[in-house]
Amino acid sequence: MQDVLSALITHYLTVSAITDLVSTRVFGGRLPDDQVADMPRKCIVQTYAGGLSQFRTHRLQQPRIDHFSYGEDPLEAGRVDRAVCDALIAISRLDVNDTLLHSAAYSDGPYPGVEPEAGWDFMRRAATIKAGETTTA
Repeated sequence: MQDVLSALITHYLTVSAITDLVSTRVFGGRLPDDQVADMPRKCIVQTYAGGLSQFRTHRLQQPRIDHFSYGEDPLEAGRVDRAVCDALIAISRLDVNDTLLHSAAYSDGPYPGVEPEAGWDFMRRAATIKAGETTTA
């Protein structure tokens, strides 16, 4: 089974429009504890959004991924969101970490938000990623 989150992280770290904004602060699952003290600042956190498509049993999967783009304020969170959006739309059969990212399409968003306990601004979008295993000759 492909690791779509890791493949997306690796892909984002090759896109200068993203790294110019967030450096290497691209995470899967949740924000690491060692990052909390430095927030709010620009970063990306992505998680599986759920739904039946991520539980397919064949080699091609189409998980829905929530992308949370954080920033120092709503406008900066929007800048990160747009960079992620552009990077995802550009995906066309990228071979990343033994995962073939065929394509990506946004299924909703962007939605502005504020972390309820911390007060950090973010933008959330969901995207469906079509991914499969890479083949080697």
